[in-house]
Amino acid sequence: MTAGLDLLASGASISLTDGTSVSLRYPMRAIALLEARYGSVVAVQDAIDGTGKGAAYGPIVQLVGAGCLGPGGFEPHFREHQDAKGQRRISGDITYRRRTDGADLADLLHPGHLGDYVDAWNTAFSKALEAMGGNDGAPAGATVETVSPGLSSTTSPSVPSTFLPTPSGT
Repeated sequence: MTAGLDLLASGASISLTDGTSVSLRYPMRAIALLEARYGSVVAVQDAIDGTGKGAAYGPIVQLVGAGCLGPGGFEPHFREHQDAKGQRRISGDITYRRRTDGADLADLLHPGHLGDYVDAWNTAFSKALEAMGGNDGAPAGATVETVSPGLSSTTSPSVPSTFLPTPSGT
């Protein structure tokens, strides 16, 4: 059985352009955030195009950023939308800002270190998935479908785009 602390252990560290470094770790919050952004753990793992013909820099900011979450680290800022079926998705990229000074992680990553960032992400993310897979017997990378309990006081039903509210005073 895997101890919960294994998920919180640092898989690798990266150096930032301001001379600081950050340890990457992927607890459930980080993995859930990446799933919300990409749709599944498999899609997260396929986010970087290794052929050189697709995106690599944008996705690595997203993948590394999720590993920088937590006390003393970075905080995610994103837009979330709910469709008519109640499915929530993060639209667009997530911006990761350092809690201490508000610096944007994307501004602190150097393009010349892309390979180092990919290696660090791969090490830390793989370590987290191994720990999670060993903890409950589920295969690493497995996705679990959850069912929403429905609307709550913090959610509201969607309305069609043709909906026009009644003007006040009529």
